[in-house]
Order: sequence, then C-alpha cells, then structure tokens
Amino acid sequence: MPADAGAVAREAFELDFGDAPGEAAAALQEDCIFPLTQLGCLLVQGADADAFLQGQLSNDVAGLKNAQAQLSSYNSPKGRVLALLGLTRGDDGIRVEISADLVASVQKRLRMYVLRAKVQLSDVSASLPQLGLSGPNAAEWLSRNDLPVPATDWDVAERGAIRIVRRPGAIARFTLQAPAAELAALWRNHSSPLRPCGTAAWRLLDILAGLPSIGVATQEHFVAQMLNLDLLGGISFRKGCYPGQEVVARLHYLGTLKRRILRAYISGTAAPGDAVYAADGDGQAVGEVVSVAPHPQHGTALLIVLQLQAATSPLRLGSSEGAEVTVDSTSVPATDAS
Repeated sequence: MPADAGAVAREAFELDFGDAPGEAAAALQEDCIFPLTQLGCLLVQGADADAFLQGQLSNDVAGLKNAQAQLSSYNSPKGRVLALLGLTRGDDGIRVEISADLVASVQKRLRMYVLRAKVQLSDVSASLPQLGLSGPNAAEWLSRNDLPVPATDWDVAERGAIRIVRRPGAIARFTLQAPAAELAALWRNHSSPLRPCGTAAWRLLDILAGLPSIGVATQEHFVAQMLNLDLLGGISFRKGCYPGQEVVARLHYLGTLKRRILRAYISGTAAPGDAVYAADGDGQAVGEVVSVAPHPQHGTALLIVLQLQAATSPLRLGSSEGAEVTVDSTSVPATDAS
C-alpha cells in the first residue's frame, strides 16, 4: 500500500463547512449538528448472525440488547485491531458502525468466514447514514422534535425508522441513524438553530471523551487494551474464542500492559500513524498517534498510544527533535490493573 494511501482514504470522508477552527470551538460550547460522513455501516442478518459475530468480535454479541449499543473490536489472529465497531440491534438485524474507509475491507474479510452459515453482510452506509448532535440543549432539541432521548451512555432509542444512540462524553452527544431521505429531511427542516460542523469537530469530541478511531493508517497497530477497550467496555473476557482472543486474554490475565491510549496536545499538525519519541530517549519511538483534531485552545488534540513510563517525559512528534507533544495528565491512569 502506498505510504499516503491511508491519508487519501481518510480525506475522502472528511467534511467541514469552511471554518474548521470555528467549528471546533463551536463543538465545545454550542449546539451543533454533524453529517457523520466518516462513519459507515454493515448490516448483519440471518438466522446465524448472532453466532457468527460472537465468533468474530471481542465483545459478547449474545448480550447485545435492543436498548443498548455495544462497543467491540475486530482483531487479526495476532490480536491486533483491524477495526473498532459500534453494534446496535433492531428488527432489521445487527447494524455494525465502522470507519467508512474500512467498510469494504472488513466486509470482505468477514465474508471469508461465513462459509455455510446463514448470514448476510450488506454495506448500508449510503442507505442508513448518520447525523451527530451535540451541545447543552441537544436533549431538548430531540424532545422538541418529538424524538426520544436516550438517558445514559450507549443507550438506544427509536422513533419509527430513526435510531438514536447517546454517546459518552462531558458534552451531551447523540447519533441519529435513519434512511437517507428521512435523515436529509431532518437536516433540511430542523438543523436551525443548530450550527453545522464537520467531521473534525466531532472527532474532537471523541478525543475529549477518550474514544479512539481506527482507520487504514492504523490498522493492526494495536492490541485492544492499548486502545482502552477493556476500560470502555469493548471486551468480554468470559465469552468464547474469536480471532486474537488468546493474545487479548493473555495480556489481561498474565501480562502487564505497558502502553495505553492517552490524550495529548501539539501546537502544530499531526496525522494518525505518526510516531512519538522521548526527547531524551534512545531514538526508538515510544508511542503512536491514533486520532487527531483541531482544538481551539491547544492547537491540535491527539489520542496517542504511549508507553506509560514515558508519560511524564518530554515528548516530540516524528523524531526526538520534533514538535513538542504535551500529555494531558488527567488521561494518565494512576495504576494499571491489566
């Protein structure tokens, strides 16, 4: 794959409204609406859908309820994360939210393991797009438009064909998924007084909530616990086998996790996959950038997978003499129980 292939794939789904810095600032304090073009969706249907996904994903699909979304990962046999997933269940089957640049490759890989199972995997990204909603009056906006308000993180509510999920974070956030025509009508008729904001502003809210994203540039770079999936409820350690399960379980029960995802800031720019170095280190990378978004006060906000012992060291991007990376101390775990 060409070195810039990940950037090309990522940029294909980026969207803003001509003022990315202003949109980032608005996302932190105003009521905003976001076309979530960076998110795709696979629909998994059939009599064996549950059993099939149970044997492929890190979380307990058998425990997935209609009223609760589920975070999970799809891993390689070596335990490296191929994709981060958000699952919801409904009358149409199980919807699997995934980074839009990974939909085709993950669908193809999953199909290799269907064999004789009664399972259909469909890319419904175009027919079931999503809008994001955030801000201090986001819940009120839903109520005002006769839409249900999920009460707690990852709760799911529906009205007709519209499925609403409450997202984690200090700022109230929701995603709305519906057939394209219905979602377009909702955008046209009800976006005001919400401010339209782009994908980077939504990603900033993800970063502040500690929610990573995996795209082409960072596939197979991390074990699930490095992305804090064990802390975010994205791994079941009681279910049966799935690809990479031995690696994930061994790290949980026998290993000491030396890397975790932390929030950080940089005055310049960065991209997923960029290496992080200790300024006084031996020239070996101590971390890697996972997610990036502009921040109105701190330049650029990052999620980085970092060696925990380097969290208090002076850090640099790209080389030991690169731009300074400042770790947000509130994101550093006091202890690591893994």
